[in-house]
Amino acid sequence: MKDSPLMHFVFFYLEPISFFLPVPFLLYYSFTDKRARIKALMAYYLIATLIMLKANGFNMKYSNNIDDYRLLNVFTCLAMCFYFFTSLVDRWKKAFVVFCGVTNIVYFISYTLTIEKSNSLDSLGSILVSLTVVMMVFLFMHQTLSNVTDEPLSNNFNFWFVACQMLYHCGAFIIFLTYGYFTKKIQTAGQYTLANRYLLMHLWNGHNILLFISSLMICASILWITWRKKHPRMFKP
Repeated sequence: MKDSPLMHFVFFYLEPISFFLPVPFLLYYSFTDKRARIKALMAYYLIATLIMLKANGFNMKYSNNIDDYRLLNVFTCLAMCFYFFTSLVDRWKKAFVVFCGVTNIVYFISYTLTIEKSNSLDSLGSILVSLTVVMMVFLFMHQTLSNVTDEPLSNNFNFWFVACQMLYHCGAFIIFLTYGYFTKKIQTAGQYTLANRYLLMHLWNGHNILLFISSLMICASILWITWRKKHPRMFKP
């Protein structure tokens, strides 16, 4: 059984492409929205692209890139915590974001120092990051619904970005959970067969497709917001 060209592309290259896709759009948007969190998002997606190019794009084979994914988890946690910390207003919500960030960092440090080197993905770390982002999304949505303004939500980049993160991290949470379960089951049984490898590959391809969709949504939201601002009369009641 050989990888099809499409499966090979999705598994190795779609992930770095998905991370890079929002970078030029965020760069363009940063000229009109000069808030630090937009620049931080752009820096995050650029760093994530480089990490994933090292992990997948430059390898072109099934090599051990677990440390790269652990590093990606750290940057994802820091970037999302910074974004939500600067987006939320209430002190207790900001404090909760700090708590989530510290909890993740403590886990990553303890995992690195105490857990033996493994050839499998740190599913628990990835699950923790996705769970953290989903909880912060709920805090932001509570803030948004509690402070309704006349501005349509469709004009609010924060709303679009948070919706993208909700879509991706809810799906990723399930994928990481399933991926970790099957990985442990396969390793325990000592049956890392070709069929089992393809099962894990299909799971990860689902993750990459979900990431790609969320990146497309970010790009589309910037185009939509920019177009609406350039043609305000078309949307007047």
